[in-house]
Amino acid sequence: MGAVTGYLLGRNLAFRHAPALANGLMRLTNVTGRGGDAEGDAALDYFEGVVEDYERIAAHAGVVEGDGHEPALFEGRTVLELGPGNTRAVAMLARLRGAKSVDGYDAFDLQTRDPSRLRALYAGLLKRAGDDPAKADALLAGGRVHHDAASLQATGRRYDLVISRAVLEHVRDLTKLHRELRELTTDDAVLIHKIDMRSHGFEWDHELDFLLFPEKLYRSITTHIGEPNRVRAQGYLDVAMQYGFTPVHVSSTRRISPERVAALRDSLAEPYRSLSPEVLSVLGIWLVLVREGHPLARAAKPVDLESIPVAPSGMAPF
Repeated sequence: MGAVTGYLLGRNLAFRHAPALANGLMRLTNVTGRGGDAEGDAALDYFEGVVEDYERIAAHAGVVEGDGHEPALFEGRTVLELGPGNTRAVAMLARLRGAKSVDGYDAFDLQTRDPSRLRALYAGLLKRAGDDPAKADALLAGGRVHHDAASLQATGRRYDLVISRAVLEHVRDLTKLHRELRELTTDDAVLIHKIDMRSHGFEWDHELDFLLFPEKLYRSITTHIGEPNRVRAQGYLDVAMQYGFTPVHVSSTRRISPERVAALRDSLAEPYRSLSPEVLSVLGIWLVLVREGHPLARAAKPVDLESIPVAPSGMAPF
């Protein structure tokens, strides 16, 4: 573990003092959860699955009508996608499904600089949808990826749908993000997040190895390299509710057995050691939130993380 810690510390310092180089390296190596290892039909399947998952979970949570088959989640909405990664494929598909506009918000500048890759991806998705393969530029016009809240606020837009997939677990300051979202969203906004609380490969013998580090040490080696923030499910609920976002659906996308947790729990750093095995066993969630003006806000029930249901079947993996 010492060698890994030293490597991460050095990498973190390099990224801290040379952010432009870091962004370039991540673009070059496709460091993003979206399509880095998949091209052709596999990439098309992936992005279609991402958008369909948002539609399915929205229907399951009751924020749109429908049985999960093409519910009108995006129709007429002003959309903000957190962490769009190296393409704007999700934005294009959302526009194709009727979104008024789609902006992105990403702390890292990851969009590929290879126009041929983007053209091939966008054209393939449009062909599958039975639309004009040359329509991508028109669909994406009027929206762009912003890298700070001031740039987003300058657009004058307020968003009634916020979406993210495997993004929130990389956000270091969740309080700041939710304060910004409070300013950027409408009173009846819907927020849909898929949160991957696994180690992202930062493990040795156990899925919870990355919780062994004391917080101060972990932050010193990961603040600028995008490693997971280690927040557990309750932390996401707490910060959301602090800023007026009400959970209307929480389900687990991945979990391990409490018995598997028990094998390491007593060795974990605090505050993780004090969490129940049932809570620690949850390694991913779907989280659907609404603001106070949404009709579902008043009927929402408290969430018991020790007994949350499994996410609906048929959803795409992370």
